[in-house]
Amino acid sequence: MKYTILFLACLLLPGISIHAQDAELDVLSREAAESLSSLLRDMETLTAEVNVLTLEQDGREIQETTSRLIMQKPDHFSWETLSPYPELLVTNGSHIWRFEYDLEQVTIESFSDDINRTPVLLLNGNADDITETYYVSQAAMELDGRQRFILSPRVYDSLYTRMSLTFNNDRIEEMQFESSLGQKTSLTFANLEINAAIDPLLFMIELPEDMEVIDNTGEP
Repeated sequence: MKYTILFLACLLLPGISIHAQDAELDVLSREAAESLSSLLRDMETLTAEVNVLTLEQDGREIQETTSRLIMQKPDHFSWETLSPYPELLVTNGSHIWRFEYDLEQVTIESFSDDINRTPVLLLNGNADDITETYYVSQAAMELDGRQRFILSPRVYDSLYTRMSLTFNNDRIEEMQFESSLGQKTSLTFANLEINAAIDPLLFMIELPEDMEVIDNTGEP
C-alpha cells in the first residue's frame, strides 16, 4: 500500500522529486527483503513435493506437473519431475545436469547462481542478493498466519516480470511467476521438511552409459 501511494503521489504532485521517490522505494524494498530473508535465513535444507501449474494469459491450462525438490544451501538442488514426463535437474553449484529420460539424453551446462535466471535460489534467503535483483513489497493478507511478498525485477531482461512468495506460519507455501508474455506458473509446496539431513551423493552425478550426453559447458 505504501508503495502504491508513493508511486501515485509522484505522478500527481510535482513537488515530489523522482530521486526522493527512488530513495524511499529502495528503503521500503530493503525492509521487505529483510523480512523475506528472515523467514528463510535458518533454512539450510528443504525437501518438498511441488505441484506446478502453468496457465496461458487467458487462464487456459498449459501443463500441470508433480515434482520433488531437494535443496541445500547455498547452491545445491535436485528437481525431479515425477509426472507426466519424468525428468531430473541436479546441480552441485558448478554444473547442472538435465536428464530427459524419454529422449534418453542428459545435457550438461555451467551453473549460474543468478537468481534472475534461477528463481528457485530465492529460497536461499540472502537479503543482499534479493535487494540487488528485485524491488520487494509485502502484500496485506487477510488469512491468519500468511504473508506474501511481491518481487519485481530491476532489469528488463529478466525471465519473469513479477514473482510472489507466500508463507503460511513461516513456511513456504507457494511461489508464483509471471512471464513477459503473460504466462503464469504456480508452485505449491506440500510435505515440507526443513533442515533434514541430505545425502551428499544426491548431488554427485555418474553419467549413464545408455544415454546420449550433450556437454554445453565448453570445458575440455
